[in-house]
Amino acid sequence: MIGKNLLFISKLPTYTLKHTAIRMLLVGFTGVLFLFIAVSFSPKNTIEITTVQYLRVILIFIIGSEINVFLDNVAEHFFPIPEKIGLRIAMHLLFSVLFAWVAIVYFESLMNSGNLLKEPVVKLMLVLGGIFIFILLVFSVGLRITEKWIQSVSELEELKQAKLMGDYNALQDQLNPHFLFNNLSILKSMIIYDQKAAVEFTQNFTDFYRYVLQSSGKTVVRLKDEIELLHSFIAIHKERLGGNFQITIDVGNTITEKSIPPLSLQLLVENAIKHNIAGKENPLVVEIFSDEDSVTVKNNLQPKESSYSTRNGLKNLVQRYKILSEKEIVITQNSSTFAVQLPLL
Repeated sequence: MIGKNLLFISKLPTYTLKHTAIRMLLVGFTGVLFLFIAVSFSPKNTIEITTVQYLRVILIFIIGSEINVFLDNVAEHFFPIPEKIGLRIAMHLLFSVLFAWVAIVYFESLMNSGNLLKEPVVKLMLVLGGIFIFILLVFSVGLRITEKWIQSVSELEELKQAKLMGDYNALQDQLNPHFLFNNLSILKSMIIYDQKAAVEFTQNFTDFYRYVLQSSGKTVVRLKDEIELLHSFIAIHKERLGGNFQITIDVGNTITEKSIPPLSLQLLVENAIKHNIAGKENPLVVEIFSDEDSVTVKNNLQPKESSYSTRNGLKNLVQRYKILSEKEIVITQNSSTFAVQLPLL
């Protein structure tokens, strides 16, 4: 997340009342400071520096700075940074030289003097003015680069959110048709033969879909909430598979407030059910366990002969983790087991 101070600084060239006032105060203070230094460290001067002269210097610095800001804002539309950074620097330098010349002519006309450049205080002011121009130039270019960086970060975040929502919606689309059809068929049979069980099944079914809808706008959810969803999801499948499907959940209470992407555990359990045989003699056994930094879903491997999988759901989950964190999913498989380790966020 971009800091508020960085955002505020990047907006200094804008023309809001607050930012304009801050700019003028900073530049005016710089002008007074430079003139004070020039007067204090210059040898004998033949010109008198009055309060009015101080005010005029402040005004000159502010006018020069504001014209620079105006030109910078206009030039950004035609010669954007960083693509045209060399041209922009040359433009700022040219303007600064011309403005310094105009300022000297202005003061010479006020003081009826044609030799201001010979005055030590003026020479020192020109040196300090050059330093000021350099600082202003670096600051101006730096602000533009910072602004572009902030903009690119914001755009990247928007793309990340769009990608996450796309993956989540794809997961929902994959889930809805088959899952809904199969379980409505089960519910129909239960209503006829066991109305009490049908009520419990309906409650688990509605709890599951309520969670799906509630988590649709989220990129991460608490592990605790995912486990609660999983209990409803398991109960639904237990009605269909009975003892052919066995599952154990051993997750420590100390990590349940940590987060994972929504529907992660459900996806992994559903994949295990979808692609493996769950029979009376060879039940499907799923284990969910955790350590301090991850939660793992593991199942015995007994693939269905007719099962074909593109693993799009798992691929989407891997991509969601890449967007959300530097932590990676660990997938392990041998001749008898398949396991997916999800990092906690």
